[in-house]
Amino acid sequence: MKENKTSWLGVLATEEEVKQNGLKESNCVVNGAGNLQFYLRVISEIPNQKPENKYVVCFQNKFTGEDIVDNSKLEGKQRAEFYKKQLETCLFRFEYIDDNISEKYKCKIAENIFGNQEKERCHQIEKFITIPLITSENSSFESSEQLDKELEAGKGLFEVAGYQKSDALAIPYLIFYDKSTKDEDGEYYVTNGRDKGIPVGQKLCKHFVRSEAGHSVVFIDEKTHRTILKNLNPDFRRAKKQQKCEWNFIKHFEQTANESGLYYTVKDLINFHTAVKSSPLVILSGLSGTGKSQLVWCYAKALGLAKESLKMIPVRPNWSDDSDLIGFVDSMHSVYRPDDAGFVNTLIEASKAENQDKLYLICFDEMNLARVEHYFSQFLSILEMPEQNRFLKLYAKEYETRLYNVDKYPSSVKIGNNLRFIGTVNMDESTFHFSDKVLDRANVIQLDLVPYTEWRVGEGKKAEPEQTEPEQTEPGQTENEVWSYKKYGELVKELDLEKDILSAREREFLWKVHTTLNGCSKTLGVGPRILKQIAKYLINLPKTESEEAISRREGFDIQFVQRVLTKVRGQKEQLYDIFDENVKTSLPKLFEEYSDVSDFEKSKKMLEVKKREIENYGYTL
Repeated sequence: MKENKTSWLGVLATEEEVKQNGLKESNCVVNGAGNLQFYLRVISEIPNQKPENKYVVCFQNKFTGEDIVDNSKLEGKQRAEFYKKQLETCLFRFEYIDDNISEKYKCKIAENIFGNQEKERCHQIEKFITIPLITSENSSFESSEQLDKELEAGKGLFEVAGYQKSDALAIPYLIFYDKSTKDEDGEYYVTNGRDKGIPVGQKLCKHFVRSEAGHSVVFIDEKTHRTILKNLNPDFRRAKKQQKCEWNFIKHFEQTANESGLYYTVKDLINFHTAVKSSPLVILSGLSGTGKSQLVWCYAKALGLAKESLKMIPVRPNWSDDSDLIGFVDSMHSVYRPDDAGFVNTLIEASKAENQDKLYLICFDEMNLARVEHYFSQFLSILEMPEQNRFLKLYAKEYETRLYNVDKYPSSVKIGNNLRFIGTVNMDESTFHFSDKVLDRANVIQLDLVPYTEWRVGEGKKAEPEQTEPEQTEPGQTENEVWSYKKYGELVKELDLEKDILSAREREFLWKVHTTLNGCSKTLGVGPRILKQIAKYLINLPKTESEEAISRREGFDIQFVQRVLTKVRGQKEQLYDIFDENVKTSLPKLFEEYSDVSDFEKSKKMLEVKKREIENYGYTL
């Protein structure tokens, strides 16, 4: 029997709810063994975790309720009705037990259930949030003053009362109940686990639901939960506004793509947008003719960028070093010769003081027609540096006194955060494969097509980027707003290594993957750079309650594909064990072991592709 000690809140399910979910014909019945059984509807949620089942079954002998009595003199339906009328006045706290009950019940047995005479208020509330509760009984803290001292000393609190430090990313705050105060009922404090606790007013405390047995959680209705978050975080309202703004942009991006004849899922668009926000370089991969370049153009249009802010650079097969991309010094004529595509000119424009609040996109079209690590070598190093140290060297400084056009083309150009770099690639016999040096620094996105049967033919209007420019419209309009770098930058969250470097389970998984890959080849593995890049991507996922959004679990899966599996390549003799489900340390086994981190749906699909390549060709790329 598998137990889950997490507490949940429930109320008696209605007759209608029971019938709609294919359960028994009544919400309270006398079963074949002569015992009363009834169904509960779950009304609580743990942050970022839905209940395993919406409805659970409970038995009379597993229920503790002092005021609830049975009348064994009554029979059948009469007995059940007598019992049910009492249950309707209760609020229940329970725990799941996996007892392999018949699937026809579609639920799990519940035990440790407590009655609570708060039904009238609680039945009107659709959802409660479960928050960890710290008391002197389940922690070493006797007072709020002691708690504050521990916080100032840098002690984390999420390990208290059965919660791991890895849960800190999912739990918005903790509640501390201080019985040492002058108030005979004690006082409640809230803390995010890092900062000093804030007292909770009596008005809010009245809305707390806590079982008499003193369990280490408190149930808080959604409205009160939002109020606490606002009080805890002064920037809460601003953050919510930004979230709404970002989601409006994503929907506009989707509309722009559809109107341009592109059919990608919203999650693909969110993935692309998040990658551009969080990565120094984003590479779009996919079949030729699927609209990779068009997608970049649509992104620029959705941002309201003017023509000069989007630069498409067609890569040439003969590029062999960075002079092919940035130009060279013509010593015979004493001038600097920039590239023909206008790349350097765009960099210089973006670096000017008057343009630093403008957003620029630079796209390298068919990026792998030449070896990226050759012509893009400077950038691969520069983009890893802090912004203040990011300078592209055009030529040696000693030439500045000899060149006629030095005023226009200085020896070095500042590469600011207002520049975003994107590449498009086709993987065929005419292109080069990426080296690890490139893959370590890039988010490689494999774009999937929406099935043709789902195309809304006739609704979109094809717009060719060569013929149409992104429209410049007046700022302030929801759909046609011109995004400044400042506004775009507000959506970008920088990585805080103290709190954002992934959960313990996520890091544990990636370490096991690293040791597995590194055991096959010393050139394979998951380095610290990858760890940080995954973490930055996850904290930059747009936050919204929409089902179209990407959850942290999905985001981790996406990043594992884009950051780790792209580097898994080599001969069958070298790699086959990592695909073999019978090998304990294989990737399929690790996916199974760490299913609490992610479902790894995309990773499993990509692994299957690589496995087939290994079996058919003897190698994978």
